[in-house]
Amino acid sequence: MLKLEDISNQVYFAFRKAQVEAMKTERLGIIHVSDIIKPCMRNVIYKKILPDNGMSTEDFKSLYIGQAVHSNSMIAKPEHHEIFLAYNYVKDKPLTKEEALKIPLEDPEHLDIIYGSIDDLVEIDGKWIICDKKTTGSIDYFQRSTAKPSDSHIDQINRYRVLLKKCYGIDAEFGCVIYISNSIEKDKRDIPVALSFKLKPIEETLTDMVEKARIIKKSLSDCTLPERTKCYLCDGMCPYASKCFGDNRKKWNE
Repeated sequence: MLKLEDISNQVYFAFRKAQVEAMKTERLGIIHVSDIIKPCMRNVIYKKILPDNGMSTEDFKSLYIGQAVHSNSMIAKPEHHEIFLAYNYVKDKPLTKEEALKIPLEDPEHLDIIYGSIDDLVEIDGKWIICDKKTTGSIDYFQRSTAKPSDSHIDQINRYRVLLKKCYGIDAEFGCVIYISNSIEKDKRDIPVALSFKLKPIEETLTDMVEKARIIKKSLSDCTLPERTKCYLCDGMCPYASKCFGDNRKKWNE
């Protein structure tokens, strides 16, 4: 006889599995823009190879709120919303979404490709602006008159500029981050902030992208750990810090 407890348990575990899969499956064996904006490539590799992938309650919260925001706030024309990006940096060749999907997930060719997705591409007075939406629990910080986007968000959009040019031949000169509060406090809800900035030269950004992509590719291909990079993540922001500083293995699969 089917018990209510059994139903609850099975639904719960199915939900948790869906959470994990949503966060990890399609990005474990590929190189995504979100990987190469981080200052430490060892952090990136740990997230890809460790069983829990460093996922926290905050990760799940960000996932769901982010999906809701992206699904319900298209600010560009349909053809300029959620733009798929895939660039083979080894062959200097773009891929369409159809071409990328034909490559088996386990195929090492994925490590020759940098993937990304632009939220919205907007044209104003003949200039292209790459727009990215971010949720935050610190909306007050971005509402200051002197506020600017966080460095990692600026870096992310600069990398999107490179991929957009390589994949579609469109050169965007500006970026804009739209911050949306994820706070449940009534006075902090529904007060988005849009912060714009000028993008860096493409070649300057491309060099850094390829360098980091090659590090990730080497690590995943020969199972070696990248050098540890001492950075702000080490100060309580990296879920792998305690493991990292005691990890002296030559190979991460040992």
